[in-house]
Amino acid sequence: MEQELRGSPRLGNYLRRLRVGYGLSLRRVEDKAKSEGGEIDNSQLSRYERGRCYPSFDKLCLLANIFNVPIQNFSEVLDLERVESFQPAPSTTIEELKAEANREWEQGNYSRAYAIYETVLGRLEDGGEGEVDHDALARARFNLARTLLRMGKISLAETELRLILRRHREVSPATMSLVLLCLAAAHDEKGDKYLALLEAEKSLAIARQIDNAEYQGYALHCIARTHFVQGDFANAMESFREARALLEGRASGYDLTLMRINIGFCQAMLGRVDRGIRELKEGLQIAGRDGYRRCSTYALLFLGQIHLMKEDQKKARDYFEEAELMAHGGGERYVDILFQTAFYLWEMARASGNQVQEKVYLGRLKFLRSQLDRHLAEVDKFDQFIEQGKGR
Repeated sequence: MEQELRGSPRLGNYLRRLRVGYGLSLRRVEDKAKSEGGEIDNSQLSRYERGRCYPSFDKLCLLANIFNVPIQNFSEVLDLERVESFQPAPSTTIEELKAEANREWEQGNYSRAYAIYETVLGRLEDGGEGEVDHDALARARFNLARTLLRMGKISLAETELRLILRRHREVSPATMSLVLLCLAAAHDEKGDKYLALLEAEKSLAIARQIDNAEYQGYALHCIARTHFVQGDFANAMESFREARALLEGRASGYDLTLMRINIGFCQAMLGRVDRGIRELKEGLQIAGRDGYRRCSTYALLFLGQIHLMKEDQKKARDYFEEAELMAHGGGERYVDILFQTAFYLWEMARASGNQVQEKVYLGRLKFLRSQLDRHLAEVDKFDQFIEQGKGR
C-alpha cells in the first residue's frame, strides 16, 4: 500500500532526473515495471516525481532495477535534504553561482557547494537560461558528481557520471576527459584500482589528443593518486611531479597545495623524511592561509603517520588529534579522515596497553564505519579485525 503522506521533492526530482537521463517517458517506465514483474503506473510515478507521496520499499526496489542503480542511492538522496538550507537566492546569476560553488568546493564546504551546483544544473535543465547545449549540461552534472564524491556518496556520483556517458557523442573531448577522471576517482574509492588506472589513462590519452596541458596534468595527478594508495610511492611521486609541472599557472591553488602535500608524504615514505616533513609543513601553512581545510587535515594526518613511523608517539598523537579536530570543524565533517585518525589513535592505544582509550576509539571506529563507503587501507584492516571477532 502506498504511503500517502507527503513525499520528498528531492527524491522525486532524483527519480525524474534518472528517467529523463535514460530517455524514458512515464509510460515507458510503466512498461518496464511490468516486464520486471511489478507494477508502477505512470500516474503513480508522476506523484513520486512531484513529491506528493513516498514509494513503498517494493516500488523503490523495482525503480532501482529499472534505472540500474543501487537501492542505497535513494536513502543517500534523502540524506541530502540537509543541504536545503544552503540553497542560493533565486536572483543570483548562473556565473555568480558557478564562482560561489567553486569557492565553497575549494574551502572544503561540500554540502554548500553541492546545493549551489544542483541549483545550476536545475536551472540549465529547466530551460530558465535559454537553450543550453548538452556539453554545458554535462559540465554541470560533472560538478555535481565530483562534489558527491567528496561527500562520500560514491554510488550517487557514479550514477551522475554514467548519465553523462550515455550521451557521450554530444560531449566534447575535454569534458569527456574530466568525466573519465571523476569515474576513475570513483572506482579508486570503491577499491577497484585496475579500473581506476584504466579510466585515468583513457582520460590522459584524450587530453594529449586535444593537446590540453591542464587536463593532462589532472590525469597524471589521478594516476599518481592510484599509485599512492597502493603504496607505490616512487611512481606516485614521479606522476605528481609531472602533474605539478603541467599545472603550474593553470590549476587552482587548492590542487597545487594538495599536490605539494602528497609529494611531501611520498618523499618521507621513500626515506627522505626531513625533506618530506618540510614540504608537508609548507603545504600546511599555505592551506591554513588560503582556507583549504581539507588540505590542512591531510597534511596533519600525514605528519602524524610519519611521526608514528619515526616512533615519536607524542608528536604523532598531537598531529592526529589536531587533524581530528579540523576534520570535525566547519560545516562539513570529513568522515574518511575522522576514521583514519581514529584508527591510528586506536592502534596507538592498543600498543601502549591503554584499555580505556582503546575502547573509546573502537566505539568511534564502529560508528564512523557505518557512514563510510570508501575503500581505505585502514578500513580494510579494521574490517578484518571485526571479522575475526576481536571487536566484541
